[in-house]
Amino acid sequence: MTEEEHIPNSSVSRERNREKSQGEMASGEDEESRRADAEGAADESLTHQLLEQTQQELKETKDHYLRALADLSNLRKRTAQERREAWERGALSILEELLPILDNFERALAAIAQENDSHSSQTNLDSLREGIFLIYNQLRETLQKRGVEPIEALGQQFDPYFHEAAGRIPTEEVEEGSVVREIQRGYRLGNRLLRPSRVIVAARPSEEGLTTEG
Repeated sequence: MTEEEHIPNSSVSRERNREKSQGEMASGEDEESRRADAEGAADESLTHQLLEQTQQELKETKDHYLRALADLSNLRKRTAQERREAWERGALSILEELLPILDNFERALAAIAQENDSHSSQTNLDSLREGIFLIYNQLRETLQKRGVEPIEALGQQFDPYFHEAAGRIPTEEVEEGSVVREIQRGYRLGNRLLRPSRVIVAARPSEEGLTTEG
């Protein structure tokens, strides 16, 4: 009899089952290991794809930002240039309208000099005064066409936005704070102040140390 024949059949069967189980376990571990490696590789590939996608999106966002920044800079330069050109066009237009008035003033001054040399009569002086008044009206109308309006001051209540107090005068004839005299006329362009009116303001007679002009 061989050695194997002396081993009981049950012992041989158990040994074979044990070896088979160990083989199956090893095979299962290998399969699980391969599956884990495959999943790890898939995760790594997905992470790499996401990283590349994120980097691409960041690059595109940066490019959009730089283009927008350049567009904004160009817009600011273009707007400044357009404003400057508009201001120059407006200034040129106003100056062109003022030059004839300047010419008229020069003619009036020349006429005054002539009248002084020739001992002019009252009639000539009246004509000269009328000519100067016409020039004044021409200038005023030119400014009005441009939206320049005088500020009403005389008889108005003092307004620190439109009026500049050059002094105060005690009086009971008008309400305290009323403008009783206009030293220099103020002007506005629409709602924009060009210069305030310099005025004398009424004060109570009891106040001391009042000045009539600044």
